[in-house]
Amino acid sequence: MTDLTQTQTLTDEEDLPKEAIACLAKILSLGGLDVTASIGKVTDEEVTLDLQGPDASLLIGRHGQTLDSLQYLVLVILSSVRLSQSSVRISIDVEGYRQRRIETLTRYALSLAAQVHETNEEAVLEPLNPLERRIVHTALVDNPHVETYSEGFGQDRHIVIAPRKSSTAAETT
Repeated sequence: MTDLTQTQTLTDEEDLPKEAIACLAKILSLGGLDVTASIGKVTDEEVTLDLQGPDASLLIGRHGQTLDSLQYLVLVILSSVRLSQSSVRISIDVEGYRQRRIETLTRYALSLAAQVHETNEEAVLEPLNPLERRIVHTALVDNPHVETYSEGFGQDRHIVIAPRKSSTAAETT
């Protein structure tokens, strides 16, 4: 994919990692960034593209928003040149940022859950994107003392961690 506007159609799933990396490399080149893109983990469900270099951290943005936007841009470009919609997810990571973010959100959720259990008062998190909300919900799904739910719309959608109703009833009896 030498030209982002070039019209060509692709059908072979095996070409997806190569096309994704070519697309991403072209975007990075046009942006004048000193970043190297490489194909990371490839599974039947996901292709991970890894970014490294002096300018790589610039691509993360606040809570990964720039990285998410770059990932979406690559997905849109690839979708426009493929005959069929791929079921393979494309993920872009900068020097392990996504795993660190998962760990940070999980620790934060567990800490807030302990606080909610102690105080018996709800905790409201800042707005999170859908993937990050899922990480928090998943981290606390088996916690017997708290429950989570999402409130709000669009970019203001956030998670509330609340005391589990059955937990307080069980403690008083």
